[in-house]
Amino acid sequence: MCLATVWRFWMVLGLVSGSLSLGCERLQLQQVLDTVTLSKLHKMGGHFPRHCIRQRLSLKTKPLDLVKLSDGFETQERTAIIHQTLHHINKIYSMNLGSVTWAWDKVENFRLILDQQLRELQDCLRKSGSDHKLKRNAAIQHYFRNLEKFLKHKKFSECSWEIIRDETRARLQQLHFIMAQVNRRN
Repeated sequence: MCLATVWRFWMVLGLVSGSLSLGCERLQLQQVLDTVTLSKLHKMGGHFPRHCIRQRLSLKTKPLDLVKLSDGFETQERTAIIHQTLHHINKIYSMNLGSVTWAWDKVENFRLILDQQLRELQDCLRKSGSDHKLKRNAAIQHYFRNLEKFLKHKKFSECSWEIIRDETRARLQQLHFIMAQVNRRN
């Protein structure tokens, strides 16, 4: 059963990456990757653990509203926000994962699909001519810096990772909405 899942995963990646290489006008396929990423994230840990609910309140950073942040931006700028957000998510999941209770194969699948999304978006941004100087959004950087500090402060505990996974899910859902907005415009 695991082999069939891996095979389907690589088939979707192959089909999507072939389609996405046709250009940014095919960004709707980025939504497929985002859906797969959300699914992988959920399969990694399932529902938020009850014993971590109290610790959830210890995350003092203000939630990041990517939809509001991207409001009024053109496609290229929204794509840059999506890229920057995925870059930071990928960076966080490259940190100390020693205390997580998630299956490593599921973590690796999640990271692989994130890498694929980043490569596709990088190609898209490069084709649009904005690759040489991606604007960094200060609000995105500040938010993810606070998440990294939170993980370090909590010594990368199981519950701190579950809180980060919950925050990641919320940001990926917002990115999905932004991608849908971009696709309606194109």
